Amino acid sequence: MSVPETDLLGNPLTDIERGVAEIHASIAEMLRRDDLTPCVRAGLAHALASTWQVMNDLDVPGAAPEDV
Repeated sequence: MSVPETDLLGNPLTDIERGVAEIHASIAEMLRRDDLTPCVRAGLAHALASTWQVMNDLDVPGAAPEDV
């Protein structure tokens, strides 16, 4: 699981931003599994899209929903 140390402008992430990035990376990692039931996959995809909005607003690099 890769979590950035800085945003796209090079600013260090705060503890909260890093926490969001860790959650986002964990969800993306889970979505890459091939043993998920359809309801779990749908829920995780929805969660990834939600965390992606936060990541995008903060200019923190992370997996875009369409890339997972």
